[in-house]
Amino acid sequence: MAKRILVPIERTKAMEFTLRVVRMLAGESGGIVRLLEVVPIPEPLRDSRGWILLTTDQRMERLAISTAEELRRLAALHLDGVPVETSVIFGERADEIALEAECFNADLVVMPLPRRRSPVARITERARRLLAGRSATEIDVLRVSALRA
Repeated sequence: MAKRILVPIERTKAMEFTLRVVRMLAGESGGIVRLLEVVPIPEPLRDSRGWILLTTDQRMERLAISTAEELRRLAALHLDGVPVETSVIFGERADEIALEAECFNADLVVMPLPRRRSPVARITERARRLLAGRSATEIDVLRVSALRA
């Protein structure tokens, strides 16, 4: 059973169902869950004259704080009773998911099943390929899809 489960968060309707599946898996295996949010590196905020109002570092700090709070809220709402860590990383989504899975020593990466032609599908597939090629140990990737009535 998976003892270390990495869950890259996506802003989709399927994410709620994915978190329920993760809660069940972690509860049964006694595993720990890491919720991962990968945020693109923001540009500096400029006024109409081009002067910098907020630097990239300032924007990253604010985004990291607000995103970490949102991850903690998601954990409390959907993963109650399961040990949860949160991580906010800035960069390219597929690369950072693969790197985090390796650093976290994940046994399992759980992601919602993306729609076929969406940009999320390409990123998910790229992350899966990176995970398969980069890790010395095997990391399973579970894609979860909710059944629609």
